[in-house]
Amino acid sequence: MKNDTDKHPVGRTSGRGYMLKLLMNIGISTVITVILEILLVTNVTAFSGYLYQTGNDSQTVERFAFGSLVSVLLFVLFGILIFAITLFLMERKTARDIEKIAGAVEQISAGDLSTRLDIAGDGELADIADSITRMERDIRDKIERERSSEQSKTDLITNVAHDLRTPLTSILGYLELLKTRENLTPETRQKYVEIAYSKSKRLQKLIEELFGFTKLSYGKLNMTITDVDIVRLLAQLLEESYPNFEKNHMSYDFTANVDSQVIRADGDLLARLFDNLINNAIKYGKEGKRVTVRLRADTQWVLVRVINYGYVIPENELPLIFDKFYRVEHSRSSSTGGTGLGLAIVKNIAEMHHGTVSVSSSLAGTVFTVKLPVEYHETPAGKSAEHKESKG
Repeated sequence: MKNDTDKHPVGRTSGRGYMLKLLMNIGISTVITVILEILLVTNVTAFSGYLYQTGNDSQTVERFAFGSLVSVLLFVLFGILIFAITLFLMERKTARDIEKIAGAVEQISAGDLSTRLDIAGDGELADIADSITRMERDIRDKIERERSSEQSKTDLITNVAHDLRTPLTSILGYLELLKTRENLTPETRQKYVEIAYSKSKRLQKLIEELFGFTKLSYGKLNMTITDVDIVRLLAQLLEESYPNFEKNHMSYDFTANVDSQVIRADGDLLARLFDNLINNAIKYGKEGKRVTVRLRADTQWVLVRVINYGYVIPENELPLIFDKFYRVEHSRSSSTGGTGLGLAIVKNIAEMHHGTVSVSSSLAGTVFTVKLPVEYHETPAGKSAEHKESKG
């Protein structure tokens, strides 16, 4: 709304400024014409009178000496010529600038968004040129965003198709074996059923992750803000993940500088955030055999670090780690690979709570750091996310 409001006063001011400048140039041209006309009439009349008095009584001298109709018309035409030349010289730069602007607008309307429009000075036409340049840049940026959006949709379809096809192919393959081979032993049948079931669960998880990311990305998810004890939440999530730790022959260690810390947040979303980080640490930290979770709280912020001691993420890949569909090369396998949306979801949830998430990786461990405010305050930047307040 602000941009639209600002545009109209500028347009009116520019129009008035140009009209004032044009009237001023007309006035200056008129003054110059009058002065030159007076000088011309005075001198020509005096000189003609002198010639007539010295005996030159030709018809031309007599006309100028006594101000005949012909001489008056010639003086008027000469005055018009002086006025036209003077006004043209004063408006020449403006005319050139208008031609440049018209040419640029024509090129832009034809689809050429690389048009350069340089108008020197600080007048109204320079302002108009700047506005056209900004408009061209905005159109170009909008087109780039639309192309990026289209590319994201293409990536979404491609990645989802690839990630869903693998478990679905396995499920169909094992079901086909169960359907067509009647001589399978009960043990083999049970094994195939278990494999198809585990693949189905993986397929379900991938679909849920995809839907969750879509809701978070496009603002379709309502936030329910309540009092959440984040110390208790983390302890509960780690306890629920114990079978996963046990299966991967791993252990975990949880430390906090407070026994309890209540923050204003959406408990379900925070549970999803930290569950993703814990599962991520288990997936990619198997080599290190343990996961460390550290919580530090003060009056304003809560800092949670989830550390695994497995694969070291290359430094050049760290800035990309929270991008959707991105997976480090080491993780592209059936045992660890997902949709590549888990960490993108973590980032979205942290930002919805006006917090941040960052990552560092070295031989000392891969550290995911989540920083959350103790109090959730609705700000203009966060109003796009719908939420409900509850005292829970």
